[in-house]
Amino acid sequence: MVDLMIELREEQSQAIAGLPYLSLQLSPDVKVAVQLKFVRETLVLTINRFTQMPNVHPCLIGLVEHRSNVFWVLDLPQLLGFAPIDSTAIETHIAVLQIGGAFIGLGVYRVGRVVRFTEPEIVSPRESPNVRTPIELLPFLRGWVIQSEAVNDNLYVLDAEAIANHNFSV
Repeated sequence: MVDLMIELREEQSQAIAGLPYLSLQLSPDVKVAVQLKFVRETLVLTINRFTQMPNVHPCLIGLVEHRSNVFWVLDLPQLLGFAPIDSTAIETHIAVLQIGGAFIGLGVYRVGRVVRFTEPEIVSPRESPNVRTPIELLPFLRGWVIQSEAVNDNLYVLDAEAIANHNFSV
């Protein structure tokens, strides 16, 4: 009985190795991840919940009021140099980040699942300069995690603080 308990404890410690990240789908074949400690909640909001503002950065979808907080929601795929979210979609999937006292919503195609990996698994962009990434992605990129040997099966790991601190002026 004691041997069985020791084995279970070892399996539990192995199962939770690595930091938790929330995966976000930017398109059918592009996924990114943000550290879970910054994610406050995830939402699916209808387009009428957004208050659009004139003369703002094109990737800013609009302002949202949720739980007595007002925050910007941005089109994350567009910010990172990928195809923007379909503006005719009825609903938008959002990961709400809290960085310090500020909130920001990341609009994406789909909110994925929680994945875990360790810091050494994150490959720096400087270590693999031959991997093609959009130039817009680089200021927000911590690196990527290779999920399989397929050509485009990397999970881009984003710096949530860099996104929140970005200057969105036009």
